[in-house]
Amino acid sequence: MVLGITLALSIIRNLVEASQCCILFLLLDKPRYSFKRTIVSYLAFILFTTVLGTFWVLLYPQSYGRFITLYFCFSMIIFFSFMSKCSISQILYNVSLQVFVLLCGVFIGVRFSILFFGGNAWMDVLIRCIYFGVVVALYCHYLRRPYLEILDYMKSRWKWMAFMALAGNILFLYCAVYPEQVMIRSFRDRMVSSGIGIILFATHMTMLKALFAMRSEMKAKEEMAYSALNNAYLEREFAMIEERMAQADRVRHDARHHDLVIMEYARKGEIDELLRYMEAKEEADRLDMPVQFCENRTVNSILTAYVQRARQAGVRMEAEALVGQETGIKDIDFTAILGNALENALHGCQQSGESAPFIDVRIQTKGTKLTILVRNSCNGRVKFENGIPKSGKGDGIGIRSMLHSAQIYDGQTDFQCDGNVFMLRMVLKVTSA
Repeated sequence: MVLGITLALSIIRNLVEASQCCILFLLLDKPRYSFKRTIVSYLAFILFTTVLGTFWVLLYPQSYGRFITLYFCFSMIIFFSFMSKCSISQILYNVSLQVFVLLCGVFIGVRFSILFFGGNAWMDVLIRCIYFGVVVALYCHYLRRPYLEILDYMKSRWKWMAFMALAGNILFLYCAVYPEQVMIRSFRDRMVSSGIGIILFATHMTMLKALFAMRSEMKAKEEMAYSALNNAYLEREFAMIEERMAQADRVRHDARHHDLVIMEYARKGEIDELLRYMEAKEEADRLDMPVQFCENRTVNSILTAYVQRARQAGVRMEAEALVGQETGIKDIDFTAILGNALENALHGCQQSGESAPFIDVRIQTKGTKLTILVRNSCNGRVKFENGIPKSGKGDGIGIRSMLHSAQIYDGQTDFQCDGNVFMLRMVLKVTSA
C-alpha cells in the first residue's frame, strides 16, 4: 500500500469506500423494497464489506491493492441486482459510475496527501471524506432528480452505456494497478492514467448529457401528444354542445306541432283523446330527458356522453358523482383524467367477451380529496409494468396523459385486475369540495 497499513486506517478506509459506493448508488436508484428493509440491507452489506476488506488488507496487502476494486464492482452488481427494481443494464451503469467516482476519490486522496502533506495517511482519509461529501452534495443538487426521471425513458439505451462504462472502468483500473500501483510509478505513467480517467469522466458526462437531451425531447413530444389528446376531448365536448343545441331546435320545432295537435283536440272537445296524448308525450319527454349526474358541468358532460356511448355499445353503465361546481381541478385536466379512464373502461368492456359487460363509476369529494373509482369488465389478461397497465395496442398515450394530469394534483393512482374485473382508483388533492 502507498500510504501504509494499520488496523484503524484499514477499517476507516474500507468503511468510507463501501459507504460511498452504497450511498451514491442508492441516490440514483429505485429500491425494490421498503425504506426500512433497504436501509438495513445496505448497512449489513457495508459492514460485511468493511470487515472482509479489513482482514484482506491486513493479511494480503498486495492482492488487496490489485483486486479490491474488482471485488467492490462485482459484489455490488450481485447485491444491487437483488435490491433494485431497475433493469440489469441500469444497475451495471450505476455501479460502473460509482466505481469510477470511487477510483477518482482514491487517486485524489493519495495524490494530495503525497504532494501537500508528506504522504500522511490520515490526511488521505480526511481528503476522501471531504471528497465524498462534495460528491453527495453534487449528486443531490444536480444529478439525482433528472437521473431518476430518465430511468423510465429509453430503457434500451442503457445497454451500450453500461458496456462502455464497465469497459472504461476495467481499462482505468488495469492502468492504475499493473505492474504496480500507479502512484509509485513514473510521472509519465501517472499522466497516462490521469488522461484515461479524464477521458472516462468526459465519456460519462457525454452519455448522461445525451440521455438528458433525449429525455427533454421525449417529454416535449409527450406534451404535444397530451395537448393533441386534450384538444380532441375539447372538440368532442363542443360536438356534444352542438348536438344539444340541435336537439333544442328540434324540441322547439316539435313543440309547434304539439301545440297544433292540442288545439285541434280542444277545438273538437275530445278531452279523453287529449289526455291520452298528453300522457304519451310526458312519457316520451321523460325517456328523452338527459340525466343530471352532478353540478359540475365538465363531469356531467363526460358522464352523459359515455353513458350514451356505453348504451350504444351494449354496455351497462352506472355512475354516481358527488361533485360540486368548483373543485379546483381545471376542466382540461378533469377531461384528460375522467375521459381517458372511461375510454379505457369502454374498450375493456368491448374486448372482455362478457355477455353483460358493465362500467361502474363513483366520484366524490371529501374534504380536500377527490376520489375516482372506475370498475369495468375485462378479459382478465391485463399486463402490468411498474404497477401500470401496459397497452396492448398503440403507445399507451391515454394512460400516460391521465397520469400526467393526475400528477399536477399530487394524484395517487392504483390499478388492479381481479379476475374479469378491472379497477382504477385515483385520489386527487383539490382546493375546494
